[in-house]
Amino acid sequence: MEIADRYDVIVVGGGPATRIFNKYLHLLQPGIRTLVIRDEDRIVNHCGTPYIVEGKIEWERGLIAEELVTRFGTPILVDPVVGGDPEKKVVETASGRRIGYDKLVFATGTDQVLPPVPGIDSDRVLKVRRTDDLRRTMARIRDVERAVVLGAGYIGLEFAIALRNMGKQVTVIELADHVMGGRIDEKMAEAIEEHLRKLGIDLRPGRRATCIHDSEGGCEVEIDGGDRVPADVVLPAVGVRPLVDYAPAFGLTTTPQGIVVDEYFRTGVPDIWAIGDCIETKSRITGKPVPGKLGSNAGQMARRLGLNMAGIVAPYPGVVNAAVTMLEGLAYGGAGLSEADADREGIPVLVTRNTSTSTYENMPDPRPVECKLVFHAETLRLLGGELLGEFNPAGFVEVIAQLIERESTLEDVLTMTYSSHPELTPKTSKPYIAWAAEPLLKSLAGQGQLARLRAARET
Repeated sequence: MEIADRYDVIVVGGGPATRIFNKYLHLLQPGIRTLVIRDEDRIVNHCGTPYIVEGKIEWERGLIAEELVTRFGTPILVDPVVGGDPEKKVVETASGRRIGYDKLVFATGTDQVLPPVPGIDSDRVLKVRRTDDLRRTMARIRDVERAVVLGAGYIGLEFAIALRNMGKQVTVIELADHVMGGRIDEKMAEAIEEHLRKLGIDLRPGRRATCIHDSEGGCEVEIDGGDRVPADVVLPAVGVRPLVDYAPAFGLTTTPQGIVVDEYFRTGVPDIWAIGDCIETKSRITGKPVPGKLGSNAGQMARRLGLNMAGIVAPYPGVVNAAVTMLEGLAYGGAGLSEADADREGIPVLVTRNTSTSTYENMPDPRPVECKLVFHAETLRLLGGELLGEFNPAGFVEVIAQLIERESTLEDVLTMTYSSHPELTPKTSKPYIAWAAEPLLKSLAGQGQLARLRAARET
């Protein structure tokens, strides 16, 4: 079959990495011919799916506007890429099209993982990752009374709250001993668990779902120990897998975490790159592969690759996984390595924390906000941070991420610039991040080790 057309750049995907990368191509290289190929008719905002199900976001507003791509003159072809010829620089689609490219970028994202539990193929098990799955789930879930969520990560907890807000009886089963996979600060995890239980959610950490039994008019989720939880529907939220079925046809190297790329997102096959959730991400701190399937990471990669292709070449040093969630009034956010992460990596750390307030203490109803920081025990370099409270932590988590990326030390954190306002921040003497670092400074001073600050600056 003949080659139908040829483009300067073909992007295979439809999520934030695709949209942002395509925008940067046209921003930096006016007149460039690009084509987006994807396998879904419309793309849903994955981060918004709990709010779409609950009804806080209307269906059409939860779908990504096509104009974000087409306004640059970029056509969208809904026709899955199933193969290709990297020597001839051609992609092949499911309908038989052969389309040429000068450069090819895969940004195909992920699909939902279903845990290997007997009965997981029951029609009462609902998926939410892809648009058609979400449509079916919304049609099924309106009239049910009981729901079981498998997994207590960010998305699992957000769905549990959405379902509870809809008036459902909700049980959450989590394999780890605490929510968030046991990766976040234990005290913060316990505070989140207490908050969820006060909302009426039946939370069962440290338990494994072993079987899903269909029964008349519903199903039962059996968990280790023999307990059975009755349910009308089950929502798995145990993770995602990269969509890379096309990889062998192009000679791409993959791992279970995705396509292997270098610091310039090159795949090793000439003129083929990959970005976003479909790649294996590495930690900026350790340099080792680490989970990093976040829309924010995908956007950062897209901007970097767009700059690289315009000749503004700089390596991508890896992810720090800045992330936040809001759990019915209680917010958590973090970036970098948690104390548990550092322990698993064998990295010696010094941990410090402090509690401030959401507003000035003399304002009406100030809420407690806890901040925890993790420093390298020898270099005093900031490795990670977490915040928990009834406030918006996003901007402060971004600051922590920036401090980590700039390899900031304890002194940098203590003397960082910050803003203050009675209604918007804690008082001037207790800015979250610097305030959290002060107990460590006090400890070093008490041990006569302030010279380490000078040594860290000189290093």
